[in-house]
Amino acid sequence: MGVANSQFQLADNMWGKPYLVQTKILPLVDLVLTHGGNNTVTEAFYYGKPMIVMPLFADQYDNAQRILEKGYGNRINGYLFKHGELCKMIDQILNDKQMIQKCKQAGERMRSSDSKQKACEKIEEIVERLSFKN
Repeated sequence: MGVANSQFQLADNMWGKPYLVQTKILPLVDLVLTHGGNNTVTEAFYYGKPMIVMPLFADQYDNAQRILEKGYGNRINGYLFKHGELCKMIDQILNDKQMIQKCKQAGERMRSSDSKQKACEKIEEIVERLSFKN
């Protein structure tokens, strides 16, 4: 619920806390509604979740556009959208089997990748080379 959590009254079928560990929540959801920051976008990809991006500033607009263009979700104007527009977009994405499958496949590729190991090896290699020169 974030920093303004005291301003919200949740419906009976909802729950929230001032802070939740996002990486524990994302595997449980069907869709991610986000402002499009790099952390959430990357984590949503990792867990194979489609997104609705509501950009507010900076790189979020670019992230939202790429997600839309590449078919991993949709974008909506966070300042001007209508309730019905958002609900319709949610329904469209949750019923888009092709998009859901595409997102799942992206997540599977990320989770099965050894890129973290390769990155660590490269960093160690660079550090070793730099320290050998000194």
